[in-house]
Amino acid sequence: MVEVLQREQADTPAPTFKVIASFYIATTVRALAWSPRTISPSVSDDWFLELVVAGTDKQLRLLLKSPSKGGSSGLEEIRPFGGGLSGHHKTINDVCFCTSETYQTHCASVGDDGLIMWNLYPKAEGDDDEYGDGAENATGRNTTNGVEGTGTDTEEEVERSLEPESRHSSRAPRTNTNAATPGAPMRPLADAPPPQATAYIIKFPHPLHTISAHPNSASQFMVSDVRGVVCIVDWTKTTLGQESVGRPGWRGHRVVELVDPRALADGVAGGRGKWTGGAGWKRDDKNVIGATYGSRWSVWDLRKLQGGKPIATGEGMEYGGDRFRWSPSDPHLFAISTSSPLGGASVKVYKTTSPAAPREYIILPSPHRVKDFDWLAPSVPGDHIRAWLAVAAGKQVFFVAGGDAPQNSL
Repeated sequence: MVEVLQREQADTPAPTFKVIASFYIATTVRALAWSPRTISPSVSDDWFLELVVAGTDKQLRLLLKSPSKGGSSGLEEIRPFGGGLSGHHKTINDVCFCTSETYQTHCASVGDDGLIMWNLYPKAEGDDDEYGDGAENATGRNTTNGVEGTGTDTEEEVERSLEPESRHSSRAPRTNTNAATPGAPMRPLADAPPPQATAYIIKFPHPLHTISAHPNSASQFMVSDVRGVVCIVDWTKTTLGQESVGRPGWRGHRVVELVDPRALADGVAGGRGKWTGGAGWKRDDKNVIGATYGSRWSVWDLRKLQGGKPIATGEGMEYGGDRFRWSPSDPHLFAISTSSPLGGASVKVYKTTSPAAPREYIILPSPHRVKDFDWLAPSVPGDHIRAWLAVAAGKQVFFVAGGDAPQNSL
């Protein structure tokens, strides 16, 4: 079950919420991501909910809801995709949407078998480009808003590189045909369903754990693997320039590669019992990236590459870091968590001005663990004096304010 909660606007000591959508997906959720096209009911009567979730069944689902159908309360729609041969064959660890206006109908998922780029509204065969901004043309090349990547590869080379292994069509049926999608015309119910999501696969040498997009980097993603390497990749480089020729997989897409030498050495030497780790892209500065591996955290500045080494490191979670999140409201705050139950469900919050003195919040005792967490974006007047964290632990969501104990749970 996926529930969408809307924060009420009252400036109360702790956030309060109401459920505005419920999607029954019949599997455990591994990761989810909000579409940048989502419009909250609190800001418009013409609201629209769009998000993608990844399940433990190795399938993805596009969840939609809007007031256009089903009355003012709207009607939920679930569109499965990425199952069977067209998607991941191993565990999916994270998903995210492209946040730039150019590629808003694209999302990406990462897992133990690499990265898959999804076009959720591809062009239907024989139709004009009415179902999305980034469709495939007849030759299999990527087109976005009518602009095609030309590059120097021949058409035959492009087709051979994308078929049949690299590009597939997801064949999962629609669950409901009544929800509307802003920016995409509604097809009459009597017609065939909209085109299925198309996938472009980028292979990596090691399992990927996290992925992030940045609003100021239209075609780039930041991905982190489980061995201490963080990469920025440009997924549109499939047909651009000669550097991708003869360089299959992620190296043809790589923009920059960052490493934590100690984490990389531990991974190669088997120093960590379970390879994991996570990274985050600072929203107000696309040149700053943070990550946590093992018992350390690291921060890189792309303006000071230093051979890909971090500009700052510090002690993180004793039993190994799992998630790294920058605060959207305070540029000096970041937080990390561990997925290990040995120390209980806990989160550490750091200030970049005094990183050696973090504040740790014990949400629940052992054997509970933090499944995921994220910062709440500022939405009420009181948020300028406190930054809230939403922490999923056990079967509850806890809300933590900087300096305070957990204030509320759902």
